[in-house]
Amino acid sequence: MSIPKELDQAYEQGYRQFSWVKEINEEPDFLRTSFEKGQKKFKGERFYWQTPEKNFTLVGFGKEQELTYDQASFEQVDAFILEEKEKIYQNSSITGTGAMLVGGFAFDSKHTGQNDWGCMEQGLFYLPTFLLTETEGKQYLSINFSAANKEILQQKWLKLTEEFAELTNAELINKNDIAQITAKEIAVSEWMAVVDDTVAKLREVGPLEKVVLARRMEVKSDQPFQAEVILQNLQQQQTNTYFFVLEAKEQLFIGATPERLLKASKETFSTASIAGSVSRGTTEIEDDELGNYLLNDMKNKQEHKIVVDRIIKELEQMTGTTIQARTPKLLKNRDIQHLYLPIEGQRQKEYRFLNGIQQLHPTPALGGEPKELALTWLKEHEQLDRGLYGAPIGWIAIKEDVGEFAVGIRSAVFSGNVGYLYAGCGIVKDSQAEQERIETKIKFQPMLRGIGGEDHDKSK
Repeated sequence: MSIPKELDQAYEQGYRQFSWVKEINEEPDFLRTSFEKGQKKFKGERFYWQTPEKNFTLVGFGKEQELTYDQASFEQVDAFILEEKEKIYQNSSITGTGAMLVGGFAFDSKHTGQNDWGCMEQGLFYLPTFLLTETEGKQYLSINFSAANKEILQQKWLKLTEEFAELTNAELINKNDIAQITAKEIAVSEWMAVVDDTVAKLREVGPLEKVVLARRMEVKSDQPFQAEVILQNLQQQQTNTYFFVLEAKEQLFIGATPERLLKASKETFSTASIAGSVSRGTTEIEDDELGNYLLNDMKNKQEHKIVVDRIIKELEQMTGTTIQARTPKLLKNRDIQHLYLPIEGQRQKEYRFLNGIQQLHPTPALGGEPKELALTWLKEHEQLDRGLYGAPIGWIAIKEDVGEFAVGIRSAVFSGNVGYLYAGCGIVKDSQAEQERIETKIKFQPMLRGIGGEDHDKSK
């Protein structure tokens, strides 16, 4: 198969990096099944992303370029984008196609030595060799590659088109039988002691208003954890959430998060405040009562207001406009409901997307308030390495500086037969350790159910 004429012309113009995009017409479930089929050849090099409305999906395979360890900081990733954007020939300007980085940043620079995260502990981004996009009801294939000379260009084009044909024609994998899962909460009494210490600190006269504490649950299976199985379970079980998968060698980071951090179009920055929570009811009447309680409970309203105030302050700086806070509404997931408020502003043209991500992360919903004081407290007292938990995960277009990042919560990291589920909760001066333990148990539920674990009673 000869290379497309446009690629040949781009080569003659001096380009040596290419992002070739074409529309494809496949069955509606093509992206998900392709993700499954990619396990055999691309396991450890796959990415999946889907928005809560399920109207935008990305599936990435292979790594044309990779940024990890110290290369995966905010500054280094943005520097890479600025350097590469003019070097790449791309034949499409459709948002969500072409050359993009997919992956996630680390929550912070803390390293405890436990490292459940492998090479993604300090963040991981890569430019997928193959990218499938579904947007506005249409499907696209992007192929990203480089070629130093005309002969290599021809060879790579043939090789990559053959590889993609093999991927689409591959058989679906055989999913594991129902796995036997054991789950163990880690260091509960120690965590509750940290909650008590944090509450005591917050009750002192001073600027610290809120600290978000996280904890882990260890899970083990008699079979290796499979990304495609967990993803399919989460998509069947959860609503109003982003679905994401990021693989790196043996490590798998996966989740169903309700929380957008920042979405950037050419014109706008869009974010949301999610904070304060209560369980779902077992009946419609009980569910409504719990929702009304959440909307009117002073402790939860205070926790949410702290998040809203800071996000609005940050977004006003990013947009140069005044933003008025509105009344929050309820966001209902299967196991839990939150106070929720979308927030949007006009984007300043010169303001870089990743500068906005860095400025917002972590919001008071994941770190605390004030940010630096809360992060210092966490580094000194929280007894775990968050890795990518609670951190920005998503995608960014190299050519246009648009994209979207969510907050990596309701998530877990797996390697082989072992995994760690993460959950956190906001601690304010009126918090009680036992109530916070119950809240985090509820937040473990989406991932615990997603891997086929026991569906614990939500009230205990």
